[in-house]
Amino acid sequence: MSGLPTLPDALGLSTRVPGDPIEALRKRMWWDHFYSAREPEENLPFTKQELAGIRRHVLGAGMRTAVDIGSGWGVMTTALAREGLRTTGYDWSPVAVERAREFWSGEKRLSFEVHDFLTDTAPRTLTPGSVDVLSCRLVLPYLDVHRFMTDARRWVKPRTGVVYVVVQVWEKQPDGYFRGYPDELIEQLRRGWLHTERWDLDWSPEFTALALTGPTGN
Repeated sequence: MSGLPTLPDALGLSTRVPGDPIEALRKRMWWDHFYSAREPEENLPFTKQELAGIRRHVLGAGMRTAVDIGSGWGVMTTALAREGLRTTGYDWSPVAVERAREFWSGEKRLSFEVHDFLTDTAPRTLTPGSVDVLSCRLVLPYLDVHRFMTDARRWVKPRTGVVYVVVQVWEKQPDGYFRGYPDELIEQLRRGWLHTERWDLDWSPEFTALALTGPTGN
C-alpha cells in the first residue's frame, strides 16, 4: 500500500523487532521478568493529561469496542474500558496478561489475552471493521510496521475507526535512550486517513501521540 512508512536502514535503533527466533525468545523472557515485579513499573506512566488527549482526539459518540496492543500491566486498557468501551488487551508476555488480569479483576467490559502480533496471525475476533479504537502505545517499534499498519487499517471501522499511536521521537530523545522513529517516518503514518491529529504527551516533546481516523485505503 502506498504511503506506508519505510524504516531507514541507517537508523538501527529505530526498531526493536527481534532479528531471529533466539532474540525473540530473549526479549520475551526479559518482558516476563519485567512484569514479574512486585509493583507495576511503567516506562511512560499513563496520566490524566494523556487521558484528556484521548478524550479530545480519539473517543467519539457511539464507540463501543477497543483493542489495546501490547497492553502490559493493563493501565491503558482499563482506562478505555472505564470510558465505556468493551476492551481487550493483548500482550505477547503471558506474565503480563496474568498480572493484568489479577490487578483489574473487578473491572467490567475488560479482558486480556496472550498474542504475538509480530509472528502470529490475527486473533479471530479481530475481523475487518470490527474495532472502534485500536491503541498501540509504545509498541509499534516492536512490530513489523508495514504489516501492522496495513492490518490496523482493516480492523478499525471505516470512516470512524481510530488508531491511537504513541511513539518516541528520534530527534527529541536524549543520548543513550531508545530513539524510536524519526519525525519524517511519524508523519508518514498520517498518510491515507480521513483525519489525523498529532500532539505531544504532557509537557514532553520526546513522545508523540497520533489519532488516525478513517482509513481511506490510499
